Amino acid sequence: MATAIPAGGRLLGDVIRGIVTAERLRKLAGAIPKDAVREGDCTNQKDDTQCNQCKLKTGALLPARPRRAIRKQTKLNYDYQLYIANLKAGPEHFSYCDKVSGLPLSDVDLSLAGRAWSALKGEAQPDAEQLNITEWLYNGVWFDGFWRDDCTVVDAKGRYAQFLDEDGRPLQGFPSNVVFPDMRNESLSHISAVETALPQAKVEWHFMEAATYYHARRIIPLPITTHFTPLPPV
Repeated sequence: MATAIPAGGRLLGDVIRGIVTAERLRKLAGAIPKDAVREGDCTNQKDDTQCNQCKLKTGALLPARPRRAIRKQTKLNYDYQLYIANLKAGPEHFSYCDKVSGLPLSDVDLSLAGRAWSALKGEAQPDAEQLNITEWLYNGVWFDGFWRDDCTVVDAKGRYAQFLDEDGRPLQGFPSNVVFPDMRNESLSHISAVETALPQAKVEWHFMEAATYYHARRIIPLPITTHFTPLPPV
């Protein structure tokens, strides 16, 4: 069932209603102009009031683009993403959303029991192929979530241990050639995006599985901090 759009997602509502212009979205998705880079440099400023503000707040909660590949087989990864995104979020609330309208959805249960319960209640049965997810867009880069009070953007990594051998090293082939190089490239993209928001801004990556966390500690550079944060049992 669609729920009311949270106050922290006011831009999401504007997108759905067509209030936000294409120019506004282009600015969100584009690189920070040189003037903004100079503004973020506090070296020659006598008053550091502006420098003490959290620039990550200028991002936006939006349906992810391109749409995330949510399927029944991968939904656990996205459940974990939402768990991490909302762990310390507020007033923003991250959620699944309809892939067409962008409207937030709650209580998406793709299990056989969940689909049967929806049918008994006369509700449309959820279909993973119709889902997208909301994320935080800052300086043209998508983050899984934003913790306003901590001035922190976060990323969540779910089932990646399947790509590691018993010694915790990437398996040959696709994992070593694509999966983990892409992970490191993503971390560099995150670092570049928040560069002008430092030192107030922080980036945390959370890992559902211990093996992936231990490997990521070796390949993910600072200032990103890595954390082993298991998904609580249901």
